Amino acid sequence: MTTTWIPALPLVPAVAVPDSPFHTLTSFSRADLAASRHLPAAERRLSLPCFVELFHWEAIQPLLPLQLPSPGNPPPCAGRWCRSHYRWLPSPDLASSADLPGLDEFDLMLRLFDFSAWRPYFAQRFHSQFGPPPFDPVSLGLAAFLAVHQGWDWQRLASELRSPERGQGYCRRLGFNPSDVPSPSTFRMALANTQLDWLTACQTSLALALMAYGLIPTHSTFPGDPPEHGVSISTDCQLVAARSHQQCSSQTPACSQPAAQRPCPAREKSKEGCACDTDACREHCRYATWRDPQAAYVHYAGSNRRQAEHLLAPNPNAPKNSTPQDRPPAKSRGKGHFGYKSKAFNIIDDRLFQLWPLTGPCTPANVNDHLLTVPGLKTLRSRFPMLQIGEVLGDAGEGYDEVLRYVHDDLQALRTIRLLHLKGDDDPLTCLRRGYDEHGNPLCPLGYRLFANGHDYQHGTTKWVCRQKCLRQPAPDITLTQPDTLPLDTLPRLACQYVDPHHPLGFSLTTGLRLPDGCIRLARDLQVASASWKLRIGRQSYAESRNASQQLRGLKRSPWFGLPNTAKATLIGDTLSLAFNLARLICQASRAACQDLAP
Repeated sequence: MTTTWIPALPLVPAVAVPDSPFHTLTSFSRADLAASRHLPAAERRLSLPCFVELFHWEAIQPLLPLQLPSPGNPPPCAGRWCRSHYRWLPSPDLASSADLPGLDEFDLMLRLFDFSAWRPYFAQRFHSQFGPPPFDPVSLGLAAFLAVHQGWDWQRLASELRSPERGQGYCRRLGFNPSDVPSPSTFRMALANTQLDWLTACQTSLALALMAYGLIPTHSTFPGDPPEHGVSISTDCQLVAARSHQQCSSQTPACSQPAAQRPCPAREKSKEGCACDTDACREHCRYATWRDPQAAYVHYAGSNRRQAEHLLAPNPNAPKNSTPQDRPPAKSRGKGHFGYKSKAFNIIDDRLFQLWPLTGPCTPANVNDHLLTVPGLKTLRSRFPMLQIGEVLGDAGEGYDEVLRYVHDDLQALRTIRLLHLKGDDDPLTCLRRGYDEHGNPLCPLGYRLFANGHDYQHGTTKWVCRQKCLRQPAPDITLTQPDTLPLDTLPRLACQYVDPHHPLGFSLTTGLRLPDGCIRLARDLQVASASWKLRIGRQSYAESRNASQQLRGLKRSPWFGLPNTAKATLIGDTLSLAFNLARLICQASRAACQDLAP
């Protein structure tokens, strides 16, 4: 065993790179953005001016290594003798863009960034200078990232690092001695003793560096937005299956606690459940997933999943006082999920047609999506206090009053969130009485939809005008099949008082947080279904790209047991996506540069 002295390094709370060439990136015009929506993102990037010139390998080499800060005031890392030593190493084997094909994304990531700034976070596992020399905590931390990237368990990770084929290269970049590679239990212990907050700080460090270099935008990139407008955030949740396999859909964390006898939540729901009065249930209920005690069951409708019709084994989910032979075949009524739920807040980059994911809360699967949004946004603002959020995009599951109020009042951002409809929203009489249609678009007294005439970003209000629509369109947009049921205050008039030719905007009103009747649920800052709305809300699909990236890494099911470890795996996956975004751009531009040089 050989040891190396790792000296203490000063903390760098922030990096500033004002001369980074990526600050010159610009967006398409709104017309070009709409016209190219059918094209793949990679093809759209190639049509950007200077994309190849900015991102091909020869242009990137002078910038290396990309420096990372150490935000959050971590405790300083003292010098220490260690059995490994991570250092950024140059890449003499990559002389030109032609040398990049075949290079692994993780290997390219290690060549781009200097991760030494993460040592103060990972080194918090060390409580003293006593004991045998440990491995460099950065080496162990990056090895966990490698395991998630490759989908390896700890045994496979240790085996691959000892491999004479690719293990030598990984050991060199991670700082391990090939003859002294950690055992699987060492990797497992290192992850277990690494707190989620430390990994979150590492992701924050990487994101801040990418912002400093101009790669992650710090203002809106949507064409036509004011230059001081904040970034667009697209949010969505992803279900993550627990590592354990479900046995009882009613389990709670108490079912995994030792007890001589415990109440059964399944029996409280009039199911078979478990009495938990035998030695088999003393440490934990025999039907509980004790290694995933916080995993929860949630049911989603619309699946063809069926249970076995001939299930004869004891079933804690079966109705009480029934035998297996008496139970009718289960009918398909949807899809069940057992595990956790992960939320991410993705910064939309309209310049490069991609997203930059930032990890949010990770909870049991039965927590509603919108309950995670406001706490997640508050945490995001504490991590990036200088980052202004100008727009929040989300599905209808985010369309609750508390989310819409927070986005409008606290963030002062656009609410580009799909509408949460309730029964009766499209009833014509209801629309006329309240003064807006089922999309939240205000109506004039005659039932014509108003046009959005601009949004005041400073005050968070939208001006609506009719533009004398009734002179061009004989029938109102909202009509009743039985006119006799019209209330007196909405009876059509023979003449409109807002048709003065000297006032072409006609009838007008202003909306802010609420619609005229006080409704928040259908209130939006842009005209729903307009061309601008469709172009903006179409970018919500970026959130699905984040979920797809997690699934490609095998993180749709947690690689490790327990909610804390599941949250760590999800966070590592998103951090890899941040780094791999740049690696993918470099590879694409380098391929294009090689094709341009080909005869």
